[in-house]
Amino acid sequence: MTPKNGERGRGIIQAANKRAGKKVGKNFQLQLNPGLRDRLFKQMDESNIQEDERLGQLCLLTGRVPQTVKRWIDQKKPGLPDLMSFAVLCVRFQTDANWLLGLTDVKYPLPAQQSHQGETGKKSAGFEWLDYITRQVAEKGAVGETFYMSGDEMEPRIKKGAPILVNTSINEIEGNGIYVLQYQERTIVRIVEDRIGEGLVLSCENKQYKDTVLKDAATATKLGLKVIGKAELWVQVTSS
Repeated sequence: MTPKNGERGRGIIQAANKRAGKKVGKNFQLQLNPGLRDRLFKQMDESNIQEDERLGQLCLLTGRVPQTVKRWIDQKKPGLPDLMSFAVLCVRFQTDANWLLGLTDVKYPLPAQQSHQGETGKKSAGFEWLDYITRQVAEKGAVGETFYMSGDEMEPRIKKGAPILVNTSINEIEGNGIYVLQYQERTIVRIVEDRIGEGLVLSCENKQYKDTVLKDAATATKLGLKVIGKAELWVQVTSS
């Protein structure tokens, strides 16, 4: 493209952008944002996620840091999530992207996923194990909410980004185990152990992080440590 043609091309693009901004850009931006934030809040309310739990839950779901998630739910100037996070939210709340984006007024559930089958009706070779895993997850995680590991504190046991099924009906420490906790607007995953003579020990699988020792569960509550739920199952794919 010659310089003359290049300038002409840029002029056409600028004119098109200007016309688009006047006709649809501003209105569409207003509808998309904060509309997406408000519809996301609606989905979270329907899932019984409390207002003070929204930030932590979204961090767990998408694996994004609080600073990023805060921009999506800002009350004055909300931002938009990245495409991967948006897809995760659609799957988590089982709602189609069109409604969540405000492109349609009717909210439809996501269509049921079809099994991996070829034209002959037989399952494609190598995918049978997926059905087995799906059944195991459905049976063991029936009471769970799905979250995603946002950090590396539980590696190698639970890798960063791994989905975790959490029993959110458990809102206090009920025996030793792995818990999803919220502290000062941060969502964390910790191994919780009640040690005789020491107290309540919060530890990470990754030994780069130090243990936290509390006197008891009441002390944890006073410090503002909140139990989101207890981890029941997690899924991760590893390779040699």
